Amino acid sequence: MNNKTEIIVFDTKVRVIRIDDTDYFCITDLAKYKSPDNPDMVIRSWLNTKRELEFLQEWEQAYNPDFKTTISSSFRGFEKYVIEVFLKNLSSVGKWITYTNAKGIITKRGRYGGTYAHTTIALNFANYIHARFYIRLLEEYQTLKQQQTQLLGDPFEIKRHLVAGNYTLLVASIFTQMDERLLTHPQPYKSRLPFAAEIDMINEIVFGQTAKQWRANNPDKPTSRNQRDYASVLDLAVLHNLEFMAAMLLQWDMPDIKERRIILKETYDFIYPILKRTKTIQRLQKLADKANK
Repeated sequence: MNNKTEIIVFDTKVRVIRIDDTDYFCITDLAKYKSPDNPDMVIRSWLNTKRELEFLQEWEQAYNPDFKTTISSSFRGFEKYVIEVFLKNLSSVGKWITYTNAKGIITKRGRYGGTYAHTTIALNFANYIHARFYIRLLEEYQTLKQQQTQLLGDPFEIKRHLVAGNYTLLVASIFTQMDERLLTHPQPYKSRLPFAAEIDMINEIVFGQTAKQWRANNPDKPTSRNQRDYASVLDLAVLHNLEFMAAMLLQWDMPDIKERRIILKETYDFIYPILKRTKTIQRLQKLADKANK
């Protein structure tokens, strides 16, 4: 996703920036819906509302370990803010940040200058402005996230594509080693098809459990999904390599599954720490994480 974007809410342009994988709305833009000429007044009024101030305090205490909630010799904190600012109806974003070390609201300069707030806080502010405005903002934001997901791709589909190719190679290699009767006479030989055993072996090496065991341990997950859909990019990259290695071992006339397991486990132990350090895997994981949001 771009670090900067815009959405339109009732003809009001609202800038959205991304900081540390978190969206921040420009509440200066949001305030223009109510007061185009003096948006700062709307923000100050919001900060001087007892209910909204309590909301901000709760948010900071939940997500900001550095939030100052008490008076101390080194920092005046939230109580001092309430006494000197809130009760005198002189609140401002600058004072809120300075007194309490708040992180949910920030100010920026330049082209994208203005007052920005974390998504949750911004939505609370929009609701303060007007319920209808809040509902439309939420709708537009959901549309934006859906568009971003489409650009990145369905995270489950991305992961399926990541491992699909070598699975085909593995199946082809298994076919070359199969008793001809398993191909021409499905019954009573159907139960002896080796696909499941081979995949279970690889799943156990990578995930520590078979697909059946994962399903039993995760009854709440959709039946159309499996443990590979919920795996990390690193695990899937390793699995991708193991499928290729298993295919080649079969091509090299190593029919004993126990021997293949030993070699595949050694391969796993070799490639896992190397791939874990690679920038490419880390970047792909970030993309998958973004698509999940």
